[in-house]
Amino acid sequence: MVIFCLFACSSNSEKQKKNNSSSENTSSPSEPESIESNSSNQSHDEGNNDENSDYTSGCKFEDGTYSANVDYNNSDTGYSATYTLDVEVQDCQVVQINFPNDGYLDSDHISYADIDEDGNASVQGEDGKTYEIQIDN
Repeated sequence: MVIFCLFACSSNSEKQKKNNSSSENTSSPSEPESIESNSSNQSHDEGNNDENSDYTSGCKFEDGTYSANVDYNNSDTGYSATYTLDVEVQDCQVVQINFPNDGYLDSDHISYADIDEDGNASVQGEDGKTYEIQIDN
């Protein structure tokens, strides 16, 4: 019974990923190069991750939204810029980068990144894009 549930949930997740992969927007058309963002309103499970419980027990960043300086770099084009954006933190990891146009980058476009004690995180994006994050303290 449990195996069936995991298989069914996994299949639905994959279908949802395929449906959302074509709904990307840019953050601002006036910039020389825009950071891609997903503007769909998709809900995510916020279950407890026991795997990270040892790491997060000493974390000073509680789950929530924080303002951060985000240094964006696209190694393919050489473009880089610094933005002040909101980032979502869960289990002492940056899990989402939010844009002023209601768009965001989530697990479909970035990998989760651990936050160090100073509020820094290095997020890897698609196609060699990187996001160096410094959460405002």
